[in-house]
Amino acid sequence: MKTPELWLVAALGRNRVIGRAGALPWHLPVDLAHFKRLTRKGVLLMGRRTWESIGCRPLPGRRILVLSSRSSLPGQGAEQVASLDQALELCRGLERLWVAGGQAVYEECLPRATGLELTRVELAPPGDAFFPEFDERQWVLEEDRPHAADEKNPLDCRFQRWRRPA
Repeated sequence: MKTPELWLVAALGRNRVIGRAGALPWHLPVDLAHFKRLTRKGVLLMGRRTWESIGCRPLPGRRILVLSSRSSLPGQGAEQVASLDQALELCRGLERLWVAGGQAVYEECLPRATGLELTRVELAPPGDAFFPEFDERQWVLEEDRPHAADEKNPLDCRFQRWRRPA
């Protein structure tokens, strides 16, 4: 059985901020719906702090793997893995493993990633967690779809799909 492709999914500001004090620095229902649509019925890999930021509870319709070296994991509904390789082995035979952060997990997974599903938020907020820099020249932009601010979403954003050439 083949190893799944690694796809990073993230919302980031113009300054690459992805979080502040354990939370997203914006509220964009359109992005949350996009995340749900992408990852539904899939497997998500995240770090312990990201797991804690979602309340240590499973997301409906998704299997959660939490990358952590701690001896125990708070909450229920997730499986703890000690390494990226262990996560990939558990997902052998699946098409894709979604990586949902945070910063350290993105940094570890980016060099091995096949693709990126990025929501580029038109804001540069203060933050303490960042998406890693990547050289766009080494990726192919397959989709770049704008979404204008509206009554439910106070900020402009763009949904981008990047794929690493084979």
